[in-house]
Amino acid sequence: LNLVVLMRCSLPHPARRRVSIGSFVISRRKGSPLSLSNCATQPYRAGVIGLGQIGNLFDEDPRRKEIWTHTGAYLALPSVTLTAGADSDEDRRRRFLYRSVTANAYVDYRTMLQAENIQVVSICTPTALHHEMVLAAVHAGVRAIFCEKPLAATSEQAAEMVEACQAAGVLLAVNHTRRWEPIYVRAKQLLSDGAIGRIQAIVGYYPGKVFTMGTHLFDLMRFFGGDVKWVCGQSPDPRPASDEEGGLSGQVQFRSGATGCIVSGWDRANHVFELDIFGSAGRLRLSGDGSAMDLCRFEESPRYSGYRELVSDDEIGRFVRDGLPQVSRLVSAMRDVIDCLGSGNQPACSGQDGLAAVDIACALCESVRLGNVRVDLPLVTSLSTC
Repeated sequence: LNLVVLMRCSLPHPARRRVSIGSFVISRRKGSPLSLSNCATQPYRAGVIGLGQIGNLFDEDPRRKEIWTHTGAYLALPSVTLTAGADSDEDRRRRFLYRSVTANAYVDYRTMLQAENIQVVSICTPTALHHEMVLAAVHAGVRAIFCEKPLAATSEQAAEMVEACQAAGVLLAVNHTRRWEPIYVRAKQLLSDGAIGRIQAIVGYYPGKVFTMGTHLFDLMRFFGGDVKWVCGQSPDPRPASDEEGGLSGQVQFRSGATGCIVSGWDRANHVFELDIFGSAGRLRLSGDGSAMDLCRFEESPRYSGYRELVSDDEIGRFVRDGLPQVSRLVSAMRDVIDCLGSGNQPACSGQDGLAAVDIACALCESVRLGNVRVDLPLVTSLSTC
C-alpha cells in the first residue's frame, strides 16, 4: 500500500489576539473560545498524533471487544471526520491508512498541523513528548486537544500546558477514561447522594508504574474524594530513584479531612485495579478494574450490643458491569469532548484534573527521594489558580 500525503491549503484565520506565556507565544481567536457556530452543521476535522497502541493498534487485539483507540473513537462518531494521522513509524502509518481510508498520513506531526485544518487533535505519543506537542497544537490553532495520560512528565510542564490552553481558549481533556465508564459514574453519583455518608477513607490498588497506571488511580481518588492536601510515598523498589518507572505506595491526606492509602503491585502484568471507599454510614468497593461494585451500609449488629456492622444494601448490593450498557468509554470520552466544544463546558476529565494527577505522582516520587517525607500539594503554585 503506497503512502500518499495530500497537502491542503490552509483556510484564512480569523482575527487573533496574541497572548504571551513566558517565552511561548500563542494566539486566541476573538469571540467565544470554544464555539464553532459557523460549522455547526459540518463535522469537526480531527487528527491523531501517535498511531501506536492507544492511537490505533489496540483495536486489533481480538480480546478487546469494545473500541479502545482514538482512531476508532473518531471513526465511530458521525460528528467527526478523521482527516489525518502522524507517526514516524511507516508500518503504523500503513495500518492507520488501511483503516482510515479517507485520511492522510504524515511522518512529522508539525507538517500535519500546518497542512490540515484540524479542529480536534489527539496526542497519543510517549509522555515525554506531550508537552511540546500540546503547545504546538495550541500554536497551530486547534480548538480542542485530547491528550493521553499522564498529561506530562513533570508538574511544571503540565501546568504550562494547562495555562497555554486556557489563555488561547483551547479545550484540553486528558484520557483518564474511567471517568467516562458507567460503573464509575454510577459510583460517583451514589457517593454524591450520600449512600455511605461522609467519606472517611479511600484505599486504592494499582498494578505498578506510578505514572502509566498510578495516575489513573490518583485521578479516581480525587474524583471521589476531592483535592489532596499532602502525600507520603513509600517503596522498597529502587527504580523510582532512577530513570525507570517503578511502582509507589503511600499515604494520602485529602483536604476534606479524609485519609487515603495507595497500594502498588510489583508486577505490571498482574492487573489489579481496585478502590475501597469507607464512609460514616457504609462502604463502597469497586473491584476487577470496574467490573463490579459492592455497596454495604451499617446496620445494628445482631451479634454485639451497641455496635453496627456492614450489611449488603438491599436495593443495590452487588452491581456488575454486565448490568450496564456496554458503551466504549473512549467513545464516550470523545463524544464528551466534542459536545463541550459546542457547549463551552469542561469535559469530565479536564486539563486541571490531568495536572492534579501528575502532581500526586511527582509528589510521591519526591517523597521517596527525600526519605519518605510528607510532601505538600500543589507542587506548582499555578495549580491552585488554573
